[in-house]
Amino acid sequence: MRPLFEFQCWMKRLYRQGPRFQRHLKLLERTRGYSEDALRFFQNEQLRKMVRHCCRNVPYYQDLFRELRLSPEDIQTYEDLKKLPVLDKKTVKLNFDKLIDKKRRNVLCKMGVTSGTTGSPARFLRDYNSINFEYAATWRLWHTAGDYGKKRASMRGGIIVPVARQEPPFWRYNPANLELQMSSFHLSPANSNAYIDEIMSFEPKILYCLPSNGALLAKFFRQHKKEYFFDAVFTSSESLESYTREYIEDVFQCRVYDWYGQAERVAAIGQCKHGSYHIEEDYSVVELLENEDDGSYELVGTHLHNYVMPLLRYRTHDHVYLSEDACACGSAFRKVDRILGRNGNFLITPEGCRISITAHIPCGIDNLIETQFCQKQAGEVTIKILTNGLFTDKDREKLISNTLTYTSPRMKVDVKEVASIPRGPNGKFISVINEIGMEN
Repeated sequence: MRPLFEFQCWMKRLYRQGPRFQRHLKLLERTRGYSEDALRFFQNEQLRKMVRHCCRNVPYYQDLFRELRLSPEDIQTYEDLKKLPVLDKKTVKLNFDKLIDKKRRNVLCKMGVTSGTTGSPARFLRDYNSINFEYAATWRLWHTAGDYGKKRASMRGGIIVPVARQEPPFWRYNPANLELQMSSFHLSPANSNAYIDEIMSFEPKILYCLPSNGALLAKFFRQHKKEYFFDAVFTSSESLESYTREYIEDVFQCRVYDWYGQAERVAAIGQCKHGSYHIEEDYSVVELLENEDDGSYELVGTHLHNYVMPLLRYRTHDHVYLSEDACACGSAFRKVDRILGRNGNFLITPEGCRISITAHIPCGIDNLIETQFCQKQAGEVTIKILTNGLFTDKDREKLISNTLTYTSPRMKVDVKEVASIPRGPNGKFISVINEIGMEN
């Protein structure tokens, strides 16, 4: 089994980091230093190319431009995008096939799934070019911290070993990336010594993790009075609160570099070497729609690199606060003070593990509209569901089975069908509500 896994690791690296990846990375290293005018010129050039492609090859946009009586020449700059309506997740679901360029769909394309903040994850198809571009953008961030391929430990929420496993190892080694892939599902007080010992034995220089996992690991190191210093910690996929950042940096004596993105790949925000958040202007076209109630801005993004399923003016439903201060790094990328909208809550299993990725659980159950996980006691969860009226006992069994698979076989699960699920602040859907508290 191990030789097969190692072979898959090398093949995945070849797929993600081939010649096209290298070209993208070289380009991104240059565009990072562009002036504001040069960035706009670059964006507009890429945008015109994408719009022409959409009008020639994508049925949804062919119909849309015909309905609006527009031609590709009517979209010359990012300001012209306002001539088009915004695109939301529901529209994408209803027009999934029409949004795909069938001539570009091939075995090199991959399907992405949203994090499921509505409790009903959506699918998005990505082509080989966009996947390589995404990795190039990520590697540019790593280069900012001096990481050009150092040994790393990662805890990203994926299933690394079977969830039911009771004894170490709770990790596996990826030789292609010099990476110790560690299970987030088994990171618990009972297993903390095993995790600490493995990290100190492997001696990684970089930690790549969800913020909640990084904070929990740091807490275990401090509780056991063990010292370990990373060169850098990279976080993503959850909101990184200031107290979480400060705690991780204090324990591991290094800077935390955070990254914001989505499965749709329509916008990205990364941190520079001075710790400021910047919109990655060469990644996509990002419009900011102001929310007059609180002064925040919603991110609306347009693809520049994914030609198999391009999204123009896609609403992320994530919000940011802009910063008026100039950054010492001198970048022309817009500076962001704070990112809102991503739910970083978690479920606690009977074993004491924290599960922050729940998007996999409702997958494959078509009769679900929204799903919310509520927890008042460790090891027990109530799943509130909004259905289309066709939800069956078989669907219920599948939902419970998925929950046990992706949390713990010992989790007590109660499914409660409701007429509606209330929204949180700013109208955001909260997929996980944990009333236990951070100290449990």
